[in-house]
Amino acid sequence: MNGITMCVIDDVKTVIDGILKKIPWSEHGIEIAGTAANGKDGLQLIKDKRPDIVLTDIRMPMRSGIDMVRELKEGGEQGAKVIFFSGYSDFAYAQESVRLGAFDYLVKPFTTQQIVDVVLRAKALIEAQRLEQLDRMALERKVRESLPYLRQEYFRLLIRHDELPERAYDKWEFLGIDMELRGFVAMSVQIDGLMNERSPLSVREVELTRFAVQNIMEETIKKLAKGIVFREHSSQFVILLNPDKGVDVPALAEACRHNVKQYAKRDISIGVGGRVEGIGEIALSYDQAKTALSYQFYSGSGCIISYSDIERQDPITPHYSADKEMELLYCLRSGNREGTERLLASIFEECLRYPAPPDPEVMTNLFYGLAFSMYRVIAEKADPNQRMWLDERLSAMKKGRYLSTAELMRDVKDLGLTGCEWLQKRQKNDVGQLIHQALNYVRSRLSNDLTVQECANVVHLSPSYFSILFKKETGMTFMQYVTSARMEKAKELLLEGMQVQDITFELGYRDRPYFSELFKKHTGVTPTEFRTKYEGAGHDG
Repeated sequence: MNGITMCVIDDVKTVIDGILKKIPWSEHGIEIAGTAANGKDGLQLIKDKRPDIVLTDIRMPMRSGIDMVRELKEGGEQGAKVIFFSGYSDFAYAQESVRLGAFDYLVKPFTTQQIVDVVLRAKALIEAQRLEQLDRMALERKVRESLPYLRQEYFRLLIRHDELPERAYDKWEFLGIDMELRGFVAMSVQIDGLMNERSPLSVREVELTRFAVQNIMEETIKKLAKGIVFREHSSQFVILLNPDKGVDVPALAEACRHNVKQYAKRDISIGVGGRVEGIGEIALSYDQAKTALSYQFYSGSGCIISYSDIERQDPITPHYSADKEMELLYCLRSGNREGTERLLASIFEECLRYPAPPDPEVMTNLFYGLAFSMYRVIAEKADPNQRMWLDERLSAMKKGRYLSTAELMRDVKDLGLTGCEWLQKRQKNDVGQLIHQALNYVRSRLSNDLTVQECANVVHLSPSYFSILFKKETGMTFMQYVTSARMEKAKELLLEGMQVQDITFELGYRDRPYFSELFKKHTGVTPTEFRTKYEGAGHDG
């Protein structure tokens, strides 16, 4: 049995783009087989791809959606679940679509959620029909050769759909399943880090690893209990056991973990579901196993977690101090890396202080909320390239399926410290521009009685904060800089031939002796000595 495939046919490109790009179909277990923009191409697409589900408009160029499906039906080729949609809510179209066996009919405009809901209903019906098809399979040689694969596919459906014991007996006999029809325990097994290797493995190496792990677990189980191992996802397996009541299931899981580590040199983590009696409850045990495995988020790789251990825990809602978050955002805005790092560590510690770990999904959402708060602060000052990096990082964080709290906290911290670095540089540049503006103001008004208050007003800062920034940027106090600038200007005026008395008044001083004293303190010579020295040097030259 193949996965669920779907084609989308509409003469409006934005409709097709919206359906394909706004909905993560792969996450719903659906593969897009192709698209077409008219009925003629759509007809050929369906014939070539034979999709399980067809989303098609009714009114299109070359051939209407209804004509297209009618032609397929008349040719005996219409096996897909067809979902019509159109901007024409005419009852006649709905009647005709029903007569042709349409699965459903949607009227434009529709929402993405409406599309998802109707497609998932079609998918559920297809899967249920596939399960029922096992009842009708003949004992042909080709089918017999496919029995190992069919067994795996049957169990993949069984862990998601109910099955009646009276209907299961014949299937189990036909598929050669050596298990009783009562008493089951499901385990969810993950090969840790298989798809997250820093040096990605080749396809061949990945497949060899999967094969080795599955084979080792099958051999381990065979010695202790009846059961089957089948692949669920790229790096995940399901073990369905039929253990006697005296079998220690966690010990069996530990044996699997130990043997895989010893012979395949890989770490696996295992979630163990509760024991259920009926075949119709296998899906419940599997859901419990998946929930237990999700708590690997706290334990790290190579762990075994039983649902019975987390089932007894009281529900916990993790949280951290709102005051700490506010202080963190203040540190972030001011580019305070040390404070940002300290507060993030404190928040992480507060979230993980519980004696029993909270639901991993709840914890992930909590940290994502913290990351989003930091994102908003950083994005206010970010340039376009930085904003693009922020958007990509936040999107990846939202979609990421983190295997551990350490990975999630690393990404949250990386977001915060990177933003802190950007804001620190931005702030430094902003301060430099403000002080440069103040220096220009001072140099243009050397004859005035300049004050800190006056210059602070020019750059819209408080006098105290302006004084701190000025000293940090120039290495001098404000009045030291004013004096230095005046003395440099005095040198220019002296060499231009202006009289000392006139220079005194030109630079805002009212007392010539005081000006001369300041000049000598600054240059080491009196104004007259300075002029004599440099004029003489000029004449000598």
